[in-house]
Amino acid sequence: MTPGELTFPSRLRAFAQTQINTPWWIQKLLGRAFAPTAAEYSQLQQGLFEGDRVMDAYVQARLAESPDKPDWREIHLALQSPDPSSFQGSAALHTLLQQAAALPAWVDTTLINEGAAFIHSTGRTATDVLRDMALMGGYLMVAFNKTLILTGELEKGAAPRLAGTAQWWLKVVSHNANLPGGAGLNATLRVRWVHALVRHQLKSSKQWDSEQWGLPINQVDMAATYLGFSAVMLLGLRKCGILVTPRNSRAVMQLWKLIGWQMGVKEEWLVDNEQQALVRLRQFLFTHSPPDESTHRLAAALAGEPLSRHYARHEDLRRQFAYLKHLSSSRYLLGANMFRKLGLRSPAGALIALLHVPARAFVHLIMRSTKSLSQTQTRLGRQAQEHAVAELQQKTFPERKATISTNAN
Repeated sequence: MTPGELTFPSRLRAFAQTQINTPWWIQKLLGRAFAPTAAEYSQLQQGLFEGDRVMDAYVQARLAESPDKPDWREIHLALQSPDPSSFQGSAALHTLLQQAAALPAWVDTTLINEGAAFIHSTGRTATDVLRDMALMGGYLMVAFNKTLILTGELEKGAAPRLAGTAQWWLKVVSHNANLPGGAGLNATLRVRWVHALVRHQLKSSKQWDSEQWGLPINQVDMAATYLGFSAVMLLGLRKCGILVTPRNSRAVMQLWKLIGWQMGVKEEWLVDNEQQALVRLRQFLFTHSPPDESTHRLAAALAGEPLSRHYARHEDLRRQFAYLKHLSSSRYLLGANMFRKLGLRSPAGALIALLHVPARAFVHLIMRSTKSLSQTQTRLGRQAQEHAVAELQQKTFPERKATISTNAN
């Protein structure tokens, strides 16, 4: 069968439709065109039907032992123990924990810790970029949205989803956190377990159309997610005025390559640099249909999240400012066209975000001018990120919906 004849899942465009033209300057920058080769296209098709072999095997083994009421205590106890890899549990759990503890040969712990330190140094800019660009922009990828809707995540609101993701992010973006027994790796394994449960639940659901969407939380979608936390974040940081050196870029990509691998992404989908990541991300767009009502609903929920934050003083005023600031940030980081597709409207346009760029760039450069200042910036930046995540955990009022507009600016 030739690439042009591959038709399932239907979310994947026909091979001929993926053979787009790439501007010459982008080809020079990336070293190749965006259009996938026949082999890459076949890999995309296969990846849409592949899950996480090791974690899926563990979940299936536990379900086979007790289909009506599976006992998950052992995985929780293992991840709470000082050395999960030596925990005495089932054979399937032993296989999972041994695989997670065996670091690949390409892991460079020095570079990985540099990546975490650089992210710390960017402070709340990193958390804002991940929220307003990576997460918000991800809602344009409709296939992602189906999983959230069918598992009831939309009804739970944007705040719990955002807080849970932010808490996990804090744990994995930390010094030595992703080494065997580290808090980051253990948190990732918990998320990976939940993903396997969701795959099991949805793939047997009558509401899930595998011929249209492939496997729930498949390899392609997992790879796109990990690249959102790495390459997309780096793009957003630069747009916000943060200087990203080639060494910073390599360090961040190495950090997230390890996290992606620990999340269950196969090595064939992992990349070493931003150029490879951008090619992958552009090719992943061929697996998604145009934005629909699910895009607008999820984007509106996330946009309205600041309106439920708790502040000790001037709460209403600070909620409104946070709401407008994040809308302006998404408008600036995503651009007018993508922002419009989300169905959102920013009353201030990109102005609020733009006003912060010069000062942020100046302060960041000054703080990186000496080792002492750089260390101070890294420490204060991490504290700012922890504070940002703490804000998301203090929800005391129900969320209000953001205004949806099909003619947003």
